[in-house]
Amino acid sequence: MDPFLDEKLIAILSKSCSDYIAKQLQVSAEREAYGPSKNEGLCYESCQSVDLLGEVEGKIYFGMDGYTRLKLLPRMADKIHQESDLKGMVDSLLMEFANQMGAEIVNELHANQFDSDLGVPESLNNKLVKVDLNRYRQYIIIFFIRDRRAHEYLGRIYVVFIVRKF
Repeated sequence: MDPFLDEKLIAILSKSCSDYIAKQLQVSAEREAYGPSKNEGLCYESCQSVDLLGEVEGKIYFGMDGYTRLKLLPRMADKIHQESDLKGMVDSLLMEFANQMGAEIVNELHANQFDSDLGVPESLNNKLVKVDLNRYRQYIIIFFIRDRRAHEYLGRIYVVFIVRKF
C-alpha cells in the first residue's frame, strides 16, 4: 500500500476541480483550505454526489450554499445546456455539472495509473448525509470562487471526498 495514496488523491481532486471550474465557468477557483475531516455527516443547500468505483472506491460530494448556486447557475446553463430554460432544470443542470467534473477527476485518475470509474450522480439538496467514519476516510477541499475580470465574489464550493479504508 502506498503511504502517500490519500495525498495523491487530494492533489488530483484539487487540480481537476480547480481546472474544470475555471475552464467551464470562466472563473477563478482557488483552493482555500483542505484536509482530513471527522464530520459524521454533511448537509448543503445544494449538494450533488458521484460514486467512484474500482481501485479508488468512494464518493465525491460537491456542495454549495444558495448564494453560490444562484451566482453559478447562469454560467452553468451557458456552458452545459445552452438551449434549455433554466427554470425546472436546476437539479439536472447541477447533476450534469457534478457528473462532468467527476468525469474530469476519473480521467485524471486514469492518467495517474488508478483504475476507477464513475457512478451515477445523485442530488442530495438539503439532505443530511451520514458518513461512516469506521469504513471511510474523509477529506474536505474548499474552493473560493470569484470572477477576477468583474471583481465579483461568487462564493465557495465544498468538495467532500470519502474513500474506503483498507
